[in-house]
Amino acid sequence: MKLLNFTFLATYFCGVALYAQETSVFVVKPYLQDANPTEITVMWETSLGEESVVEFGTSPKLGKKAVCGAEDINFGPSRIHEVKLTGLKRFTTYYYRVKTDKLVSDIYQFKTPPFASDNESFNFLAMSDMQIDHQNPDKFNEIVNKGILPFLKSEYGNTTPDDLAMVLIPGDLVENGAKYEQWQNDFFKPAQKLFSEVPVYPVLGNHERNANYYFKYFSLPKNGTPAYAEHWWYKDYGNTRIIGLNSNEGYRDSREQFAWLKSLLEETAKNGEIDFVFAQLHHPHKSELWIPGEEESSGKVVKMLEEFTTKTGKPSLHFFGHTHGYSRGQSKDHKHLWINVASAGGAIDN
Repeated sequence: MKLLNFTFLATYFCGVALYAQETSVFVVKPYLQDANPTEITVMWETSLGEESVVEFGTSPKLGKKAVCGAEDINFGPSRIHEVKLTGLKRFTTYYYRVKTDKLVSDIYQFKTPPFASDNESFNFLAMSDMQIDHQNPDKFNEIVNKGILPFLKSEYGNTTPDDLAMVLIPGDLVENGAKYEQWQNDFFKPAQKLFSEVPVYPVLGNHERNANYYFKYFSLPKNGTPAYAEHWWYKDYGNTRIIGLNSNEGYRDSREQFAWLKSLLEETAKNGEIDFVFAQLHHPHKSELWIPGEEESSGKVVKMLEEFTTKTGKPSLHFFGHTHGYSRGQSKDHKHLWINVASAGGAIDN
């Protein structure tokens, strides 16, 4: 069994449209989604323009191209672009850039995941609640650009995709998910250098307000309950299964979610390629500092993971946020860890 290293910190349509604005600009620069050993999704947002082109290859010369269309994001000329790159080689570094009409991005890198049989160790990052603290509005930018990226460079000395496989975010990405500008200014812009080279996998927090912007900005695995696409899902990386859950009101006690999780854990128990199970959900079952923030339904998830680990011997762990205070520990009678990864920007509790 390979051990893991990990770092904690607290369809579209194809058409042409003409607008009065002369030139397009990036509203959100390229970022990565839903990586598999042979494919990955690249997304970005422009102020206008329907063309969605990704040029990519195993060297900065690129050489290959994938094309698709764009989708409205805010009932205006702004367009969000989503292109899936397929036919990739597993555990391989690729270079890419995006184009929308005359607008061309810088060249970035990414690395495809390994197969489970490759037995590769990897690092990943978990952080949450980067919702802006108005007393410290640059905190998330500081954490990413003066914390995470310099740490990776000094600790490992490689390119970011070589040092970090994925970013997990258990909720509260912005202060108010219904406010369009917050997504660009408070979430994507501070983390652009990270998200352009490492895939990001969030789940919904209460501050997202179940807003449509969340579902337009992210292309998460569509392997949850079909009627609840992207509310819960799972993603495999090597021998590790990441499970994303929705602990918000209206979903936290969903029979569909618990039935799906039960079925998934039963399949995972039999799956010889999966050695570790990590779940992320926003609300804590227990909290060190903010007792009113605790949710009993999160305890049901914890119990299911504890029982899974005891039965299978496969270690499990759950990440949460919501309470902006340090806390972590282990279930007394099970090989199950509890890790609070807030706050990455929101005001510290008490």
